[in-house]
Amino acid sequence: MELSGEKLNKAADYAEANFKLMWKLFSEEDRGRILIGMDEVSEDIRTIVRDSYIVDSSPIYWLEFPLIGNPCTDFSVGYYADELPEQIHIVGDNLRNKKEYFEHFQKLLKDNDKHNEVCLEFDVSAGETKRPSYGSIPYMVDDFTISENKKRIIDTMTLINQTDRIDGALLVYDKSPGYWKPYYQGVSEARENLPMRITWLLGGECKEFYKKDPGQLQKDLEAVGAPVTDENTISQMLEVLSLEATVELQMDLSKDGTILPSIGMCVASDYFYQSKDPMKIYEDYANLGIKWGIADERYKCISPKNKVIMMPYYDDEKGMIRKRISMGLYILKFKWSHKGIMPLKAYYFLKSNKMM
Repeated sequence: MELSGEKLNKAADYAEANFKLMWKLFSEEDRGRILIGMDEVSEDIRTIVRDSYIVDSSPIYWLEFPLIGNPCTDFSVGYYADELPEQIHIVGDNLRNKKEYFEHFQKLLKDNDKHNEVCLEFDVSAGETKRPSYGSIPYMVDDFTISENKKRIIDTMTLINQTDRIDGALLVYDKSPGYWKPYYQGVSEARENLPMRITWLLGGECKEFYKKDPGQLQKDLEAVGAPVTDENTISQMLEVLSLEATVELQMDLSKDGTILPSIGMCVASDYFYQSKDPMKIYEDYANLGIKWGIADERYKCISPKNKVIMMPYYDDEKGMIRKRISMGLYILKFKWSHKGIMPLKAYYFLKSNKMM
């Protein structure tokens, strides 16, 4: 049974108020202006927060901003399958036809204990607020095999009506070396040629391999069809891989099966916590950005240490409860195009949960 417009609007009001509270905490000490270029939540982000909200859910939001140059942001919304409500009601008209997309991962968790996060990424800096990139990210899993990844590709591409992307993606993954661990995929509905994001995790075994044989990285990139021949780019990638933490390797696959001339390497803050000194790891990566001229001192406005705040909150149904707000660095992203290395980007997450 669908909810009335009144109930959907009420849910959207809650989502917006909740996000504005998180934004206020994030933008303290002038961080909003320094990192993103705005003190208040923009109209575009406010629209996305409202339209993408699933009633009675606790989404996680990401602000994606460069650490050099003009401050700006793109914006993503994520839903963990184990936090989705039993009934899916999406506020915005433009996302309601994706109801089955969320329900699939909800059922996959219930039936097979498969944990996934559904991610909606919006190119806000280009004025896009209605057509996101869709992705599903596995978590709490140890199985990063080709066979498990194949199931995820088939499921995800079928749900977003992109079945013609399946064979091309599988072919690229089949060409990749065994020490690249298949991770997740996503497809944009808005970008030209609908690029498909394909990714791998490069962990200890892989990094040790490249340390012993640096020339193998170029060979592996060529094997999957990545157009990387610039020695300086390869040298910088090897330097990223030489530091502590698992690296997520990202490429974009066009509809004609060719890999586009841009490659990303992401370092997730989750891996920082495996160290006794997560701040040192963060600074090591940030200092690479400083050295290469793709970051400036604004990286000091954030840290890999998550901030958790417990706040009293009045709920219309439950009365006075507590709200647990957490925020912090999600990933740092290095990216190279055919023109060379691009500005270092940070992804900063904001999440709120109601507590009894």
